[in-house]
Amino acid sequence: MIRSLYPTDLVSLLFFTRRALPNEAMARDRLGKRSLLFPQAFLEHWLPLRCRRRTWVSLERGRVLGIVSAMSCSGSTVWQIDYLQVNDEECCLALLDRVSTAATKRGAKKLFLRLPSTSPLIDGARRAGFSCYAKNYLYRYEGEGVCKAAEVPEPYLFRPRSRGDEYGLFDLYNAAVPIPVRTAEGMTLREWQETRGWGSGLEEHREFVLQRQDSLVGWLRVHAARGTGCFEIMFHQLDEDSLEWLVNYALMCLDGKSPICCVASAFQGQLLGLLERLDFEQVAEYSTLVKELALRVSEPFFAPARA
Repeated sequence: MIRSLYPTDLVSLLFFTRRALPNEAMARDRLGKRSLLFPQAFLEHWLPLRCRRRTWVSLERGRVLGIVSAMSCSGSTVWQIDYLQVNDEECCLALLDRVSTAATKRGAKKLFLRLPSTSPLIDGARRAGFSCYAKNYLYRYEGEGVCKAAEVPEPYLFRPRSRGDEYGLFDLYNAAVPIPVRTAEGMTLREWQETRGWGSGLEEHREFVLQRQDSLVGWLRVHAARGTGCFEIMFHQLDEDSLEWLVNYALMCLDGKSPICCVASAFQGQLLGLLERLDFEQVAEYSTLVKELALRVSEPFFAPARA
């Protein structure tokens, strides 16, 4: 039986987490495979607000066999799974089917899932209709404290992102990201906007843009939560020195956090090489999967004409 998570499941969940595989899913904007038993996760999973999150458990004779949790991104048409803990592939398949059904009923068009590339659950996800479209790498930096960043190199302008940057960022996205990734994450501005999204309001994030003349050529997103920090960079036609300046600025923003991590995509070869040269250590490889959800369309029907 699969149903929504209730507070009465707490005791069963305690026993389940001790014998099951750890949470395999990682959200696009969170590094940790957090437990539902952490205090920070209580409000989200046990008392979901504004219906942004739904959590289900698989039960047999009162015992928890698996648990899955998903939340909407920036828009209600895109969901992401950030918690998936099961005992076997069949349970994984059943839980993913339940999420897909619920998301479709609520008008979602896409469902995202990020798993370690070596995860035993990838086969179950493929059977549930997911397909892998990108590889991501997690790099960790544990170096010494970072000094204040130097002046931004000419001829660039570096500033916080503003609301008016959306079209410029979308142009940067189209120039910097390959077609297979754009097909999955959004070919139009609205699709891409709804795919993006940060986590809960309890976490801190900042965004900056690097501008050359009238074009945006770099986008830095910095994320911090519970003593750890993470950053992502999207860029197009940047020289090595300018890209290194962005990395150093991210480290400065996250100074005092430990560890500091960077999520980089497989197609960002220039950034991958730079991170290794700067003594970042690659600690994980993830496969990003997507499932296209079919929407229900009402069939046309005849109705009597009224005079």
